[in-house]
Amino acid sequence: MLLLAALTFGMTACGSADRDSAKAESITAEEIEKDEKKESERAEGEKKEEEEKKAEEKKEEKAKKAAEKKAAEAKKDSSPRIIATSPATCDIMDKLGIDLVGVPSSGAPARYSKATKVGTPMSPDMEIIKSLHPTDVIGPDGLKGDLKGQYDKIGVNATFLNLRSVKALYDSVQQVGDKYGKSEEAKVIVQEYKDFMASYSAKHSGKSPKVLVLMGLPGSYLVATNNSYAGSLVELAGGTNVFHDSKDFLTISPEEMLARDPDVIIRTAHGTPKEAQAMFAKEFSTNDIWKHFRAVENGKVYDVDYTIFGMSATFDYPLALADLESMLYGN
Repeated sequence: MLLLAALTFGMTACGSADRDSAKAESITAEEIEKDEKKESERAEGEKKEEEEKKAEEKKEEKAKKAAEKKAAEAKKDSSPRIIATSPATCDIMDKLGIDLVGVPSSGAPARYSKATKVGTPMSPDMEIIKSLHPTDVIGPDGLKGDLKGQYDKIGVNATFLNLRSVKALYDSVQQVGDKYGKSEEAKVIVQEYKDFMASYSAKHSGKSPKVLVLMGLPGSYLVATNNSYAGSLVELAGGTNVFHDSKDFLTISPEEMLARDPDVIIRTAHGTPKEAQAMFAKEFSTNDIWKHFRAVENGKVYDVDYTIFGMSATFDYPLALADLESMLYGN
């Protein structure tokens, strides 16, 4: 019995030990598996964090580039995009050193050779103007009535400059200079004009011949008043324009002109100078009333260069005054 009990106890003890050993091995495997899982999760977490970090850096870099691009575009958009529609307004911009994106088909200074041509001053191409996305379209105010509505229709801002006299021209120079950061340059240009006129006026003080100015058009002619550029040149030269009016041009009968008894008659043209000259020659030779004018009797009728006695004031006014000097004063 004792032997059997001992054997039984030994077998029981041995089985218990085996079970304890197996259990220990099982616990160790579970712990290893857990550790491996934690390590894997940690590694995946670090990898995910790294990827998120790179994605964030990439996002920040993209945002930075977008901001730089936007800033560059904003700077570009803030730069004025100006169109000048006439040679006279182009000359003002050129004098002030202001860039243009659009100019008339002809007559613009050489510095604007690469600017887009937008058509004639009286009939600019609205589609081309709109396509240039201008911040300002500058033209002579004599065309405001014809063009402002068209500019409003295509949604562009327009500035119309008074170019009806030399003084108005220089007032416009200062106006544009102040608007586009060229005030000092404008002041220098204006002072040059004042100095020139002070010297010129001193030569003929006290003399004021009466002058009739005629503007030839295709098939007809008008009287150019003191409010027109050609008419204002006469008074700038020291003469008296026999027709003063708030309007630039008037339709006046030859009889009324005769009543003003001008000392000198100036004939210029607009648009088609050769046709205008031919029209004047026929009018003065076939209409008997002209032979009764003192200016005609005394040979004081002059055809002048329409390029410097035109519709808008230009910086060539000293040439016009030089021509008028001999016509008005016989120098």
